[in-house]
Amino acid sequence: MDRAWQRMAALQRQAYAMCVRAYASGARTSKETRHFAYQDRRTKLSDRKTHLYGTYERLMNESELLLLFEMENVNMTLMKEVRAQVAHIPIPAADRERLVALNGGQPWDRPPSRFSVVRTGLLRPVCRKHESEAVQQLGPYLHGQLALLACPVLSPEYVGRLLRAMEKPVSAAAGAIDPKSGQKVPKLAPLVAVVERARLIEAQGLPALTKLPDLATLRAQIVGLLSAPGQQLAGVLSQARGGLLAATLDARRRDLETPAP
Repeated sequence: MDRAWQRMAALQRQAYAMCVRAYASGARTSKETRHFAYQDRRTKLSDRKTHLYGTYERLMNESELLLLFEMENVNMTLMKEVRAQVAHIPIPAADRERLVALNGGQPWDRPPSRFSVVRTGLLRPVCRKHESEAVQQLGPYLHGQLALLACPVLSPEYVGRLLRAMEKPVSAAAGAIDPKSGQKVPKLAPLVAVVERARLIEAQGLPALTKLPDLATLRAQIVGLLSAPGQQLAGVLSQARGGLLAATLDARRRDLETPAP
């Protein structure tokens, strides 16, 4: 009887081992032959990434100011508040008229400026392939958590208003954190900017950029400086034409004819 039970137990162990081997073999076979849909797109970008890639290309070509920001501890709620502040600042009227003219007279219905989180893996090849050397120089900065502010116009006053408006929700969120709680303070700091796809400006130079006069004021100042000498000469000639020069010379003649005491 004991031998029968031992033999039966051995047969059960053998059958169990065979089942395990068959299951393992089937699992390996199914794993090797299983096919996923994303495997058909391994050599190309997904639809979402293709859309973002095209968006980055358009922003690089159409924006007169590209400003990268370093981000730390910025949640979605704070990001939405910053975006709302950016969308609330209107483009100056003179710059909007210029955009309409560049758009073939069609109304400019795009957002004033765009602020979004950067996918550095997609933005890096866009910058690398761009024809502008200044845009290409953004490559070494494209690491970590970054955000991009793209402005269609380069107006120092407009850029200054944008930066001040973006700072408000970040400062409010940082001030609402209890220092004793150990919670990390959000950070959104300018890193580097590209101006008119022609020049790279570090963050230290941005305050000086925002204090510059706008293009219309600068043109008026240049015209004033160039026209000032001409206006002075015209005033002298006008006075001479009225006889003031003749009177001055006659008075000088009388002084010379007066005998010395």
